[in-house]
Amino acid sequence: MQIRHTKLEIDPDEPFKNDELRRKDLEPPLTQFVTQATGSFVLALDASWGSGKTTFLEMWKAKLSQAGHACLYLNAWQNDFAQDPLIAIIGELTEAIKDFAKQSGETESALKEQMEKTRQFAESLLKRLLPLGIKIATHGLLDIKEAAIEKAIADATSSGGEDLIKNYEKGKSEIEKFREAIGDLASQVASLNPSAKVVIIIDELDRCRPTYAIELLERVKHLFDASGVVFILGIDRSQLNHSIRSLYGSEFDATGYLRRFIDLDYRLPEPQVGDYCKYLFENFGINDLMSKRNRNYDDYQLESHLEGLMSAAKMSLREQEQTISRLRIVLQTIPRYAQLYGNILSLLLFLREWNTNIYEDVIEGKIDLDKIIPQIEALPRIKEVSGNFINVGMIEAYFLLIQAELRMFDLTLPRLAIYKSLDQSIMTPEVEKAQQVIATYEKFLSSTNDHRFVHMGFKETVRRIAITNNFVSYEN
Repeated sequence: MQIRHTKLEIDPDEPFKNDELRRKDLEPPLTQFVTQATGSFVLALDASWGSGKTTFLEMWKAKLSQAGHACLYLNAWQNDFAQDPLIAIIGELTEAIKDFAKQSGETESALKEQMEKTRQFAESLLKRLLPLGIKIATHGLLDIKEAAIEKAIADATSSGGEDLIKNYEKGKSEIEKFREAIGDLASQVASLNPSAKVVIIIDELDRCRPTYAIELLERVKHLFDASGVVFILGIDRSQLNHSIRSLYGSEFDATGYLRRFIDLDYRLPEPQVGDYCKYLFENFGINDLMSKRNRNYDDYQLESHLEGLMSAAKMSLREQEQTISRLRIVLQTIPRYAQLYGNILSLLLFLREWNTNIYEDVIEGKIDLDKIIPQIEALPRIKEVSGNFINVGMIEAYFLLIQAELRMFDLTLPRLAIYKSLDQSIMTPEVEKAQQVIATYEKFLSSTNDHRFVHMGFKETVRRIAITNNFVSYEN
């Protein structure tokens, strides 16, 4: 049984072939900007957690490679086990240069020699930087011998003031040599393709250890400031600001601090919820499961209701994924010919992800509509999605039907009576909602024989969802 959606495969020939979030049109101007820019610069691609930033960067990386750039992608979060970010960057850069040379049909050794020279300068520089921290494992990315690390640490800790000054001067010189080597490498790349840059994409910077993120930014600023070198940082700026403040204090100007490192910001537009919901239904096999059921109209409403609710709340991609993953588990527990109760299932799955406090109250029978409905009405996109498939009146009617199933008629009937007493001759937002509530409520009742015993599957659906409660999802 599939619990997590399949990682999207990026076709190197058609990177945006499976562009479910319709972001293909964002790539050409961004690639053109990188190609035509001069000098060195750092671009931050800012997007909230779970909005598809990583997938876009991986697709864009493939397009940048197609455009002739020497391009590497580095997930900083997956590499923050190392003490110094320079190790991972140089390791990935070596592979990127190999790929670039192959694509360019490079048969001469000049590019390879320059990359080797850059690696050597990096190794020499790291030996001087290491004593400032602790001994690290290089995992074979750079050929720094254990004995050299031990000696560098011993020399640094035993040095007197004069030696420290000499070490500082040597370190400064080695930084200049490394920066010059990086510039020469970019020049070698441009000699094969005049518009080509060395493009270094660093993703998930906001999820790193705060100290690692700061060190990485410092390395970018001081070591890679060379013409023809472009950095693209995938960040959630609000989270990165939080990480920086965790080091320097809650009052620290994190935004101003980041301006020291970032030349330009690009805010990745938020995806359309409906597009991703349809993709997840297909990817998780929900559509296949539903096609095998003895379906009724209630089943057909499931996707439209869930899509509308998640869209109204502007759920992130990962929140949508978790919701539909839970739906997949629930569907596996429902016999083919059993009633699905799609409308109440979609509502409860939504509540569980959107607001756990409301969800817990509802499943315990504490349904205070004077508190719940204003929060539903305050959903950021509820007015945009309101229509035949989902609206506030329909949602309120579902809550009233739950109350009726729980025999809470002292709450249900007075509220319905108020709606029915409104003057219907003048259409106001209040009257429109009242009509939606009454129409949805009475449509359901028309399918039952005894209105005293409303059964819309609330208790059964709660039981089914409870099966998933012991499953805990952790982010990779």
